[in-house]
Amino acid sequence: SAAPWTLLFYMVGGSSKKNNEAGVLWLTEHPAESKKLLDLLTKIVIEYMAAQVEAGAHMLQVFEAMGMMIDSDNFRQFALPCLQQIAQELKARYPDVPLMVFARGACHMNAELAPLGYDVITIDGSVDRATARDVAGKEMTLQGNYDPAELIEENGKTVETVRATAKRLLQELGPQRLIANLGEGLGGKESPALVSEFVNAIHEESAAMIAQGEDEVIAVSRPAEKATAYF
Repeated sequence: SAAPWTLLFYMVGGSSKKNNEAGVLWLTEHPAESKKLLDLLTKIVIEYMAAQVEAGAHMLQVFEAMGMMIDSDNFRQFALPCLQQIAQELKARYPDVPLMVFARGACHMNAELAPLGYDVITIDGSVDRATARDVAGKEMTLQGNYDPAELIEENGKTVETVRATAKRLLQELGPQRLIANLGEGLGGKESPALVSEFVNAIHEESAAMIAQGEDEVIAVSRPAEKATAYF
């Protein structure tokens, strides 16, 4: 589900391509009304995601798609409490259902998202892999953040370059507690053959790394499993 701030952004602005200031302007000019609206949206998101579980969903993600449209102070004041309430309520109801959060364009807030109760933090392309684990915590599962430009043949990419960059992703983030995914969605120019190579490379290279004991940099409390690739 989209997160409450993202829903508010579209409700008052209507578009991600224009009126970009409308969301934060609304928060600034109408703080009390904004909190009431965000509280209502939070309750709706919780019930909507709960209905997904009841319908058979095995994993849930809260997507703060417009994270880049809010500054850190306002994120902390308005968006973060909503995300915390969503995590607390859903984990209380469904403790065994993995819960992911993705603050796209606001991954600088990941250190403050980490203690909220989510099982997975998704990272976009702006995140430095060298510090991602330190920021989120060694026990947090990460999702991301492969560059989709690596999957476009017009960029000079090949199965060899894809395998090399996929392996680098695993070396930098570790082959466990990782959902290998993109930092942004597919744009339509990606080669199906290169996408397939990425998935195969993640499975094969992570299995090899685990077999060779190269996952020791990541603290894990479960049996070794190779990284999973999703889109």
